[in-house]
Amino acid sequence: MRNRIAPFTMTAVLLAGGAAAVTAGSAGAAEPKTDATAQAVSCLGTAKYYTSAPGHGSSNAHWPGTGIWAYTTSNCQDINVKVKSTRSVRTCFKATGKCNGWKTAKAGKWMLAATNVKDRSGFYIQFKGTARSYGWIAY
Repeated sequence: MRNRIAPFTMTAVLLAGGAAAVTAGSAGAAEPKTDATAQAVSCLGTAKYYTSAPGHGSSNAHWPGTGIWAYTTSNCQDINVKVKSTRSVRTCFKATGKCNGWKTAKAGKWMLAATNVKDRSGFYIQFKGTARSYGWIAY
């Protein structure tokens, strides 16, 4: 008889100082991810690089572009942002027409721009001031 060895699936995502989640499963079957750290690693693994639109006059810089909404996915429970330069950010929602409070996003660190967001929710991110923002976003 043959011996079967369960393959290991390794998913790694660089998180500020670096972290990795490792899950083991039997051939053809994935273990459900119930650990919060594994869920965060999985979510951040879907991150996209962004360049915001600049603001004008008293309008703040924002992502995505003017008149465009991003829509949350089942990949992430939250909206996560990692900026290249420290900025104040807030999330604005299509359904309510309202924005949450300003939060400080520190350069090179993941932060939660919004938490517990329903899938397929329309949103955009504002960056205080008119200068473009660059970084990563996962939603």
